[in-house]
Amino acid sequence: MTNKQPNNLLWLSTGAACIAALVFLTLWIGVAHQSVVEVRVAIEGSDDKVCYFTDPDFQLRWIHSVEKQWWEEQYQRIEKSSTEDAMLLLTTTYFEAFGAGTPSTEPLAPIQKPGYLGYQVNEKLPSLNWVVSRLTKGEIDYTGHRFLIHQWVPDYSEVVIMPKTYGLIDRFKKDLCHELPSDGSR
Repeated sequence: MTNKQPNNLLWLSTGAACIAALVFLTLWIGVAHQSVVEVRVAIEGSDDKVCYFTDPDFQLRWIHSVEKQWWEEQYQRIEKSSTEDAMLLLTTTYFEAFGAGTPSTEPLAPIQKPGYLGYQVNEKLPSLNWVVSRLTKGEIDYTGHRFLIHQWVPDYSEVVIMPKTYGLIDRFKKDLCHELPSDGSR
């Protein structure tokens, strides 16, 4: 009879440890959040197309409709004390051609790219609304990934880019942008 008591105590301790681990894991899944940049496109008569990326730095690139030259804007996701207060910071803008309406009052960017003129902007934005088309070849570049958004959505779609916080379950329900086929198929 004495041999079974240590064995029962071992099973009881192991069971309690497993239950504690499951409770901890469940709580962690419920509260673990990750800051992301969400890309959302409302498609009339259909569900929104949504993807995200976790890198805080990204760049928008497109061909300007008048100058027919590449424009680039570099952004950073800025965290605040509250997840609802996260912002996007437009740090610099670069363009190959300089024409009417081109911003020129900001200081020159500290790093100039060959063939481009760059300005340091440092403007905080809660979100971006960006209209893309195949003619302007809009793309989002981040962490070595090039997401050709102009091939993912119909022409003249409004794309909303905003900082968000996703829980673990949200991340499973949504796709990373670079894992999506650029032609918009699923």
